[in-house]
Amino acid sequence: MVTRKIAVIATAVAVVACAAWVFVGRSGPSAPAAGRSQPDIARLSAALPFYALLHAPSERQWRIAEAERRLAITCMAAHGFRYTPAAVPRPSAATADHPLPFGLESLTADTAAPAPAASERQESKAFLAALYGPADRRISAKGKSIKVSWPAEGCQAEAEKRLLGSERPRWLQVRIELGEGEQQARENLDKDPSFRTANARWARCALAAGVESDDPVHLLNSLPRDTDFATSPVAKADVRCKSDTGYLRTAYTRLAVVQQAWIDAHPAVLTSWRSLMQRQDGLARGVLG
Repeated sequence: MVTRKIAVIATAVAVVACAAWVFVGRSGPSAPAAGRSQPDIARLSAALPFYALLHAPSERQWRIAEAERRLAITCMAAHGFRYTPAAVPRPSAATADHPLPFGLESLTADTAAPAPAASERQESKAFLAALYGPADRRISAKGKSIKVSWPAEGCQAEAEKRLLGSERPRWLQVRIELGEGEQQARENLDKDPSFRTANARWARCALAAGVESDDPVHLLNSLPRDTDFATSPVAKADVRCKSDTGYLRTAYTRLAVVQQAWIDAHPAVLTSWRSLMQRQDGLARGVLG
């Protein structure tokens, strides 16, 4: 089973950040591209301005997440509950995923549907109330196309408050704005002349191989969900034409330019992001000792 869009996301920001991307399992150094010589896709993806903000695993993000986990455990213990969430994995090459905004990049990538997260055992209402607070006490933030809410009370909220104080609503808002900015940049790319030319070259190559489509994303979305990319003539033509026309290098290079243009046009969002990340990291270091 092929998973084209991640449906189960850990946090609200991930819902927003992933809205513009097509996902097909994990792509990275362990999943070499098929066909002829391909550019270093992982490097091109890592060069995207939004990758560092929303997708790249980092020690700073690990410290923040791990500090919140430990604070929540301590808080729950104070309420008389044993709370045992899994430790946050340290960032490494094995944990680095990158979105696939241009459809398939390889025929050998892991295309299996992600395993569902292990469900927590049935807990008492008192346990859940201690962890997440009353169901009617929430903070919320709204973007142009999405609104999300988060617990205002409970041990999870208290852990976040230790690192953010009264800035929790602003942090949620900034994450939404960045996620929607990434989506908007991808939509803006469709107007870019160089990218449009790359799509046209790819389409001519695909048509010569007997595949008719305007661009790789439309092609991928037109395939049956149980398609085996490794044996599909259509998928093979897609990946080969990307290689033959230099499609991915052009696409990622132009996307980086368009993303940077969005960031340059919204400097306050980036300033807030950096300030709030720095605040959380500094306090997380103290929690972790």
